[in-house]
Amino acid sequence: MDTSTELWRWAEIDLDSLIHNVRVIRQHLQAGTQFMAVVKRNAYGHGMVPVARAAVAAGADYLGVHSLEEGIELREANLNHPILVMGYFPPKEAYEAISKHLISTVVEPELAIALDKAAHDIDTIAQVHVKVDTGIHRYGATVEEATKLLHFLSYLRHLRVTGLYTHFTSADEPQKQLTEVQLEKFLKFSAAFPQVKFLHAANSAATLRFPKTHLNLVRTGLAMYGLYPFRKIETDVQLRPVLSVKARVIRLHQLKPGDGVSYGLSWVSEKDALVALVYLGYGDGLSRLLSNRGEFIIHGQRVPIRGNICMDQCIVEVTTVPRVKVSDEVVFIGRQGTEEITVDEVAGWMGTISYEVVSGISARLPRIYSRNRPNT
Repeated sequence: MDTSTELWRWAEIDLDSLIHNVRVIRQHLQAGTQFMAVVKRNAYGHGMVPVARAAVAAGADYLGVHSLEEGIELREANLNHPILVMGYFPPKEAYEAISKHLISTVVEPELAIALDKAAHDIDTIAQVHVKVDTGIHRYGATVEEATKLLHFLSYLRHLRVTGLYTHFTSADEPQKQLTEVQLEKFLKFSAAFPQVKFLHAANSAATLRFPKTHLNLVRTGLAMYGLYPFRKIETDVQLRPVLSVKARVIRLHQLKPGDGVSYGLSWVSEKDALVALVYLGYGDGLSRLLSNRGEFIIHGQRVPIRGNICMDQCIVEVTTVPRVKVSDEVVFIGRQGTEEITVDEVAGWMGTISYEVVSGISARLPRIYSRNRPNT
């Protein structure tokens, strides 16, 4: 891994671990079920194009994105697998979707009409999936709306419905009843449309916890990145963390009793103390919520964040760590020696979920990708 002193803050993406995760999740699937690698939001902060390529190499059958722009970026990177755009885009952009051979999500007639016209003009067939709202009340057509929509779509000559899907509200929660109710509702609805090739409902949590939700396609995001979407591990699938975030010490300060640090002097030392300025801030994805709360690892030892986190830097106390110097590596997420700070631990400090932590890692932070480690 090249982390020379020219890099003072960076994220490391272990593609070997990502490939491992895709493969072990695929082994967990029901026979005949295909795998969609969800790479929306810059692959949850990991870097969309490199992650998509690694996922395909590991056996992913589909790629899933949220926006039309993400789908176009993947096509321009010469990724030719089926790509489902799961989010909204306006009908005026239908031509872009069709010309890039993207599969669109349809929940209303207006977009379908535009896709059909664009496909007619290009002399092709527009593939679409219809998203059915079975309880989340977000983006999707109700069962009643979807029934009417599918009837309408059957008259569009240049459009084919190749998938139906839904999204669970609570697959990561301890109780299972809501997931079972949604699945039953979706299966009852989809039974009326046996001609549709793909049925998918399972996100990462459902993929790992509820085999009966696998149907013939699963949409796996968080688990692919080595993160479990629930607190209690209810699966024997062994995932490996993919992301590490690191920086370096850029300055040291010797404090006296009564000296404070950073904006507002929200932490004041009660004794002689040594603090290190670290080149990582909330502009990089180190949430300001971690001020006076989070920790880093330096020289294999945990150290506390002191004072308010700034946009480009933060301060940690290193009084108990011997021989700290400028350019020393500091770990925000990941392992150093025998110590490890996990994404789940950071999420706990922030009072949020792991999704927000990883997707919040700034695009300005350089990504370093590793492949083909020895003994992997």
